[in-house]
Amino acid sequence: MEISEIRELMKYEFHRRATTRQAVDNISSVFGIQVDTNATVAHWLKKFLSGDEPSGRPKTQADNDVLKATVEANSSQSARELSLIYNVLMQTILTHLA
Repeated sequence: MEISEIRELMKYEFHRRATTRQAVDNISSVFGIQVDTNATVAHWLKKFLSGDEPSGRPKTQADNDVLKATVEANSSQSARELSLIYNVLMQTILTHLA
């Protein structure tokens, strides 16, 4: 499943007024996929609430300094989680981390 599709599922759960835990459980049980982490889902639910959500195709550039600081703060985040947080392609994250 594409990242943009997962983001749309999170947006749907936001409109249903689901909590972070409910959103993770619903998406996982219905679609049989493991949604990244509660923190990632919480991040997107907050973005939807503030109206600060990206539209269109993800960016293909990321700020190296910000990305490096994020990874240093929490090295357990996957490239997929980082791509969701920064709305960039996963390949962009992998390129910057290489």
